[in-house]
Amino acid sequence: MNVNYLKVFVTVTAVLVMTSISVHATEMSDVRHVSGEIGWVDIQLGQLELNKETPRGTKTIGYRISQNETRVTDPADQKFLSIEDLRAGQYVTIDVIDGQEDKIVQKIVVDPMPVSEYQVAFGVLKAIDVNAGTLTVEERVRIGQVEQARDSYFVFDPRSIVVMHSPSKQPVELVLKPGDVVKVEYMLLDGKQQARYITLYSPVVTSTTTTTTIITTTK
Repeated sequence: MNVNYLKVFVTVTAVLVMTSISVHATEMSDVRHVSGEIGWVDIQLGQLELNKETPRGTKTIGYRISQNETRVTDPADQKFLSIEDLRAGQYVTIDVIDGQEDKIVQKIVVDPMPVSEYQVAFGVLKAIDVNAGTLTVEERVRIGQVEQARDSYFVFDPRSIVVMHSPSKQPVELVLKPGDVVKVEYMLLDGKQQARYITLYSPVVTSTTTTTTIITTTK
């Protein structure tokens, strides 16, 4: 009787194991890899928007993310990352299971951004013109042992500029005005300093003065 019970137990266990393997294999076969640029990410809300290029233009797709359930890694799967490391402008690949697009993303692969691609300017915003796509920052730089101020001029595309507020890494609608402390990440293009990211460090203060608004939008 004990032998028969053991046979039944082994048989049932084997069936459960095979069923589990079958379900796992089915899920793995339904995984799709969706690549694009992060347009917006909110860590607290657990939401991420991906801008994916298609033959018909840019398509924005929303995903759910979680600190405990979403694994973030580099392409070699060697770096320990988290959703706090995600930022707007990064190119990523998201694993999506067909039929479960509304569930929390299990894995995000972050493509490395070349360190030498962008240079950084830090200082006080002196002027900005959204229509012309220009801005001026007064930088504090050390020449020898003396700190001096110099004006740096940048151009930008209002349709693609990414604007963030420190310490958050999520792009938001910001009101930028002269006197704001900002960091500008830029690259040299056609002899001009092309700005791609602006981070606002000074606190947002409600004011009646004339301001310039940059709205981060997707096509």
